[in-house]
Order: sequence, then structure tokens, then C-alpha cells
Amino acid sequence: MKSRVHAILLPIMLTSCILPTIGHAKEKPQIATTAPSAQLEQLYKNYWRDWLKLNPQQALVQGVTASETEFDNSLEEQWLTDMVAMLSRYQDALSRISPAHLDETARISYDMLRYKIDQDLDHYKNGTYATERMLPINQFMGQHTAFALDAAGAGSYNFKTVENYDHALMRADSYARWTVEAINRMKEGMAKGVVLPRVVVERLLPQLQNYFGRPPEKTEFWHPILAMPDSFSATDRARLTKAYAAKITEVIEPAYENLHNFLQNDYLPHAYATPGLGALPDGAALYAYKVASHTTSDLTSGDIHALGLAEVERITQELDKIRTAVHFDGSLSEFLAHVRSDPALHFDSPAEVLPAYNAALDRILPKLPTLFDVMPKAKLEIRALPQSSQNYQGNGNYQQAAADGSRPGILWMNIYAPGMRDKFIVMTTTLHETYPGHHFQTSLAEDIKSLPSFRRLTFYNAYGEGWALYCESLGKEMGLFDDSWQYYGHLMNEMLRANRLVIDTGIHAMGWSTEDGIKWMMDHSSMDHPQAAAEVERYVAYPGQALSYKIGQLDISRLRAKARQELGAKFDVRTFHDQILMGGSMPLTILDQKLDRWIKSVK
Repeated sequence: MKSRVHAILLPIMLTSCILPTIGHAKEKPQIATTAPSAQLEQLYKNYWRDWLKLNPQQALVQGVTASETEFDNSLEEQWLTDMVAMLSRYQDALSRISPAHLDETARISYDMLRYKIDQDLDHYKNGTYATERMLPINQFMGQHTAFALDAAGAGSYNFKTVENYDHALMRADSYARWTVEAINRMKEGMAKGVVLPRVVVERLLPQLQNYFGRPPEKTEFWHPILAMPDSFSATDRARLTKAYAAKITEVIEPAYENLHNFLQNDYLPHAYATPGLGALPDGAALYAYKVASHTTSDLTSGDIHALGLAEVERITQELDKIRTAVHFDGSLSEFLAHVRSDPALHFDSPAEVLPAYNAALDRILPKLPTLFDVMPKAKLEIRALPQSSQNYQGNGNYQQAAADGSRPGILWMNIYAPGMRDKFIVMTTTLHETYPGHHFQTSLAEDIKSLPSFRRLTFYNAYGEGWALYCESLGKEMGLFDDSWQYYGHLMNEMLRANRLVIDTGIHAMGWSTEDGIKWMMDHSSMDHPQAAAEVERYVAYPGQALSYKIGQLDISRLRAKARQELGAKFDVRTFHDQILMGGSMPLTILDQKLDRWIKSVK
């Protein structure tokens, strides 16, 4: 799992120099064909600054507050015009630079920025974005939940100064404008037959109801008032208290209520019963883009479906070995049913969840030096999401630490979610989310100040989720799966990711129903129906993202096996991990090229 700010991606400063800012789209950057490295570095800085300016939410994730009064303008036509103009300028600049004489690090930076800009421009200019923006909201990655977390002081927005509090009031107005534009885009989709699946709308309605119909002081948007710093003057405290009460009553709650009423009264009757993108006009093209974007590979949906089937078969055989090891006398399907129902294997209370994960982390940390020779600086906290998230978030997500050190990495746990009841997934999930998984990888990348910001702070799903899934397998090497049930949990998590390859492609490319996906999941795991339904509904709402885990993990595992075979006695796992980690997140195609060059250099 990764930050919902995407996913998933997390793709995101400085002052102007060589390249014009986004307000001067007609000017051409002046960069020589044989640009010195200093000029290239300035190009990268300017690109990141301009990217952040167009993506203020991602700027907040990185601790950049220059646009904190803004929310998200990506549904507006002017935003698209500005984004295409900005990307085109940098594409043109890069096309006039020869990378032939760049050193290894500089060449990777060049290749990565070309890759990202080319992919983004294709998306924004060639139709897939026009389809995507007519589907602007879902229960897992919706901007409505991102705003709510920030406005409650539980997300990326920092409520520290009087100015922060005042800017948050302006940001609420920006969010209200976003809801109006989201409704307009969905109306456009209704006219063109591009609509959300019915199951997504049905999950959104009660979720949105959590955010309106209460007195201001009874909403989560009141939390910043309760947490006002003691340093605020009495005058400011009184003024802000009055202003927040008015903003919640007159702007925030009406924005949520209007969105809810539109979805319920106007949109729901038009929502599709078929959950996949393939059922929509131009949906197949959008899904192909999602597959390529999330896997950073050339694999087709058919390739991935077949790979998923093969992985499910392999892991099934490993699970049957666990059945034998725990002396269960029955078939594998009977064993999975036993796991679902055995109370000894599940937490009795949500209050037991966080202590179990903190205890797992305490076991992991002393083991890291056997496989790694570097450690990140950023601190980590494990926190519980509010109970209102129970039915609308997955098991949890990791939120990247702020690059400036102002906020730790946070593992947000949905302790009320059905998937969090299983004791046997604690160790493997902790490895995935904290050390040496998401927190370890993203924080190490942030620490490499010599890399351009776009490399340190961008998150490619196949690399990031692939690395985190690979880290789950390291539990065996670290001696952390010291009983059969913990190893069962590891295999079950790996089976989940293999099932995702089958189900995601089944739903979006092969016409599967939601129930088809749930049945597959229950037939090939110990998930009960609520757990399986929550997983499958995530794939419906967030096409393609679930493919990234297995695709990335298999690639990293393949690279390790290749390096071990070709280097023989020269192979050192800590050095291998350095090669994977110390360049930041990157597309798998570029990672493969990087590792191939490293192997040749060591030989």
C-alpha cells in the first residue's frame, strides 16, 4: 500500500532561471545541445517547480506551502492547457540535448524525465485524460477524502501558524469549486456514456454523508480549532473560531451535500452495473494507459492475466505445504475455510492492532544491517485512521515523510477494516509498509540530496510497490517468519497480489463482474466475503494500480537472481540493494538498464 496521494503515486521549487514559468507558455527555453551538467540540473529544478505549481496537493506532501491556499484545478480546461504547455516546453528542451556523454547518474535523470514527460503528454493530449476526468471521484482515491483529512489536520496540511489557519479557509473555497467542477465533468460523462460503476457510487453516498448535516463543532473539520497552538492571541483565537464555524456551515458542508445529492438523485440512475473500464466508450484505451502507467512495462492485460494465473498456481502449492506443516487434516479449501473461522487467528478488538504492528517493527529494526548498509533519517509513526474510514478505505496506507523533515512518515492503519483482523499478516504487512519497505525506500530517496527533486520525490507504483512486496519476502532471510502462521501470512499476502493480476484484468479487460472477482478471491485465499469484497471494489475504483505490486516484485527478484548468477562470489546483497534503492523510484525499464550496466561494471 502506498499513499493515496498517488499512487500511489506521489509524483513532486525553486526560483526561476533558464526556463520560463508556466505563465509564459510561448517562450522557448534556451539550452545548448551540449548542455553543461549545471544547466541540466537547473532544468530539472525548474521542471519540478513548475510541476508543483500545477499540483498543489502534491506540493503539500513534500512540505512546499507556496500554493497552500489552492486545492486541485486538474478538472478545469485552463489547467489542462497549462499542463500540456509546460510539459511540451520541457520535452522540447530535452529533445535538443544529447545524452550520449552524460555520466551514469545524469543519464538516468535524463532518461527518467524524458520517460515521464512523454508518457504524461501522451495521456493529456491523446484522449485518455478526456475520459479519465469524467470519472473524477471514487471511494478509495477521491479528492473529497483527501480534503477531509487535510482539513481535519490529519493529512499533509500543517496547522501551525495563524497564516496556515487563514490559508485553510481559502483552501476550503478552492475545494468547493472542485466539487462544482467534478459535478460538471460527471454531467459531461453522463451525456457521453462515460460513468462510474454503480458499486462505486453506492459506496460514495454514505461516505459523503459523513461530512455534512452536523453542527460545525461536531465535524472533523473542527479539530484544528480544538488544537490551536497556545501561542495564538486571544483575538486570533476568537476570530478563527468564528470564521471556521461559518466556513464549515456555509461552504464545506454544502459542498459535500451538493455532491452527495447530485450522485444520489441525478447520477446513480445512469451508473453502470458492469464495473470494468472496458464497458465504457474509449475505456479500453484508458485501461491500456493505466496498465502501462502502473506497471511501467510493455505487458498487455492478456500477458498480465496469464502471469497471474501462473503465480496463483505456484503459491497455491506453497500454501498446501503450510497446511501440512500445521497438521491440518483436510483439503486446501477446507484449510482456508478453517483459517477464516478460527478465532485464535484473528484479533478480538481493533485496539489490539496498533500494538501488534509496533511490536513487529521492534523485531525488524535490529535485523536490517544483515541486508542493508544505509538507514534513512526520517522518523516513522503508526497511527489509526478514524472509524469513519472503516468501509471506505483499504487496510491502510503509508504517507511519505515531508522532504524538509517537518512531518514524519506515517503509516495510517484502518484498524476497523475487515482485513486488519488477521494476526498472521502483521509481520509481512509491517515489512511492506515500514522497514525495509515504503518508509525505508522513500525516505532513503529523500536523503539523496545530489539527485534532482523529481527523482527523489516521485513514486512509480511498479518500482515502489514492487520493492515493498519484495521486502515481504526478506522476512524469511531475516528470521522473522519463525512460525508457520507468520509464513502463511506472507504467502497469503503474496497470493493477494497474484490474485490482483487475475481479477483487475478480468474486470477491466475481460468483462468480469464484481461477484466474479469476489468468488475468485475467496476460492484462492482465506479472505471472508467482506474482506474479498473490499479488495475487489478497490480494483473497480482504481484500475491498474493493483497490477504494480507483483509486476515490480517479480522484476526485482529477477534482477537479484541475475546479479547473483553473473557475479558469483562478487555478489553482495547489500550492494545489490544499494543499486536498487539509491537512485530513487524509477520505471522498471530504466531500472533494468541501470542494473544491467552495474552487473557489467562489477564483472
